[in-house]
Amino acid sequence: MVKHALQRLTVAVVLRIVHAALIELRHLDSRVARELERLPDGASYAIHASASGPHLFVVWQDAHLRRVAGLSQAGCAIDIKAMPLAFSLFTGQMGLAQGYARHAFSVAGDVGDVMRLARLISLVEAYLFPKWMTRRILTDVPHTECSPLRVYARLCAGFLTGRYKLYFTETTPAP
Repeated sequence: MVKHALQRLTVAVVLRIVHAALIELRHLDSRVARELERLPDGASYAIHASASGPHLFVVWQDAHLRRVAGLSQAGCAIDIKAMPLAFSLFTGQMGLAQGYARHAFSVAGDVGDVMRLARLISLVEAYLFPKWMTRRILTDVPHTECSPLRVYARLCAGFLTGRYKLYFTETTPAP
């Protein structure tokens, strides 16, 4: 029971960091900026870490990636089947490609949106995980356009100033 609670807490923290890293990398990495700028206004994404586990709901709105409390229906959703699988995925023990091959998660939505999300997560992993870990979990390790330490510094400053707080508290409908 304690192990499950710690896994759940870890996954919840990593999901918050993924959201924050995407916000910061939009300003630091041209590939992230390009992927996000291609999104239509109102594009929505959901990541569910098991049925009753932590989740991340984001909406691209007014040129910002906003975290929301819930979505009635996401344009693109990744549903991880069990908490131990989510823990493995979010702690770098298993990459997205390995998770997909092992049927650790299911996806819903447009294939192009799913691939965009996979590319963005791969870029986040390249910055947040050490090189020896990214080589193990990513088939093609993307180069970093700035120092990962700069990303970590901006993340720390952002969390300390409350820059990544919940933007919307109500369920936001999909476009």
